[in-house]
This record gives sequence, C-alpha cells and structure tokens, in this order.
Amino acid sequence: MAKFCTNCGRKLNDGEKCDCTPSAMYNLDVQKLLDICKGMFIKPIDTMKDFAKKSNFNLAMVLVGILAVVTGLFTMSMMKNAYSMVTASMGSGYYSYGISANLPYAKTFFIVLVTLFALSFIYVGILYLVNSKIFKRAADFKEVYALYGVTSIINSVVLLVSSVLMFLNVTFAFIVTMLGFMLSAVYSYHGIKFLGDKDENKYGYIYLTTNVIFYVVIFIITKIFS
Repeated sequence: MAKFCTNCGRKLNDGEKCDCTPSAMYNLDVQKLLDICKGMFIKPIDTMKDFAKKSNFNLAMVLVGILAVVTGLFTMSMMKNAYSMVTASMGSGYYSYGISANLPYAKTFFIVLVTLFALSFIYVGILYLVNSKIFKRAADFKEVYALYGVTSIINSVVLLVSSVLMFLNVTFAFIVTMLGFMLSAVYSYHGIKFLGDKDENKYGYIYLTTNVIFYVVIFIITKIFS
C-alpha cells in the first residue's frame, strides 16, 4: 500500500522518510504569496491568468483575509482622524480625551472583518452566476474566487498606504484610495477573460451586470437591517 507524506503529500517508497518540514512548507507558501503580490504590480495580467485556478482557492481566502484586516485598519484610521478633528475643535481637555479613549475600535474592526468576508462571497457568487449561468461561460466558483482574491492585492496595498497617509493629509489619502480602487476595477474587468471563452464582447456586460446586481443586493440588505 502506497504511503504519502502527511506534510506535503509526496508519495513515499517503503521505509522512505520525507525531508520536508512544516516550516519549509510555510516558507514556500510565504514566498509564493510574496511573488504573487509582486506580480500584480509588475505583470498583473499574467499573474491573474496563472492564479485563477481552483487549486489557489485557499490562498485566495488568505488574500481576502489580508484585505479584511487592512480594511479594518483603514476604517479605524478614518475614525481616529475624524475624532481628532472633532476633539481639536473642542480643545485638549479631559472631555476630549474621554471621547477618543471610548472609540469602539475593536468592535468596528470585527464588524469590518466579518462584513468584508461576507461581501466577498456575495460578490463572487453573483459574478459566478452571471458569468456561468447568464452568459454560459465555463468557470468554477473556486476559480472565480481565486481571481477575486488575487485582484484584492491592489486594494490591500492601497488601503495600507492610505491608512498611513490619513494622518498626514486626508485629501491625498482619499485620492490615492480612489485611484487604487479604479486600478483594481480595471484589473477585475480584464480578469473576466480567464473565466471561460475569449469572446471579448461579453466582458463589459458581465462586469456591468455583476456590479449592478451586487449593489442592488447591498441596498436591499441595508434596508432590511436598517
């Protein structure tokens, strides 16, 4: 009966011990992650093409997790900046300090974390249905999520930079954020070509239909819970 390594899955001969270690696998995954992040800024189209595969679904979830964390930090930096502006107008007394100290940072961070993960599955689910069911292009849900995950790298980097810039110049921080989101949107549009046939006439309709349905769904959800 064949034996396999419990760490890397490599098939082993009788009596053979695999020379891999969990730490080596960890380093390999980290290196792969760094290469993908670098690729999205050097060769974004090639990187999306290589990454949009079912086998990268787990890594895509890691990338979305990173985006969720960074988005939480960005949200907290906006809160801090907004309250700093308010307390500055009120002076630096005890009352102003009390307002700043009681900001719900932890709660806000958790809500943003969970919300972004939920929205990622909603958006990918809509894109999958629009792409596969409406426009009849062969694509697996995990492939679509992998594409979403790799394009999220742009937003993660932009929001991380903007979180720092928020304390230097708010206007410049928001300009950088908007430009980054525009770049991410462009890459997301081009990434649709890797989710089925190469008929470019469909890309615009798929992207537009997905986003319209997504924002309608978000509007309905906010109305239900408001």
